[in-house]
Amino acid sequence: MAEDLGRDLFGDPVLPSKEARGRPEHSWSRENSNKVLLAFALGRSVKEAATAIGVSVPTLRKHYFSEVEKQKDARLRMEMTQLARLNDAATAGNVTAEKELFKRFDKARQVEVADRVAERGRNGAPVRQPKPGKKAAAKAAAGAVQGKFAPPPVPSKLIN
Repeated sequence: MAEDLGRDLFGDPVLPSKEARGRPEHSWSRENSNKVLLAFALGRSVKEAATAIGVSVPTLRKHYFSEVEKQKDARLRMEMTQLARLNDAATAGNVTAEKELFKRFDKARQVEVADRVAERGRNGAPVRQPKPGKKAAAKAAAGAVQGKFAPPPVPSKLIN
């Protein structure tokens, strides 16, 4: 590869200009691979990941095909990797890591309970009837009058 003149603002290598036509061939790097996986862990699209490392979508799919296949699972894998690192640090005696680990477990438990409560509200709770309007409420109240002002009973000898 050509002589490296340093890195630009985004960490990409600055290469000397060549007389050859077109863009230089992109080559895979661990740094760009990690950027792509982090973009997917944040829920970004393939196009946004390609923009983040400065390549086109077809070039990203060509050189980082294994990372693109991991797109759906990237967030879960990142969280589990972080939890494993926190667990290792807590096991080694790092109190701060232990506290952070418990915070994450508490947050996960809260999310789980909230999901169960929301699910129970959808399936287990009876469906509430809408409150009747003014006219319907007045009609129901008039039919339920008892005592001195109650409507007289229907005659027993009445033939329909």
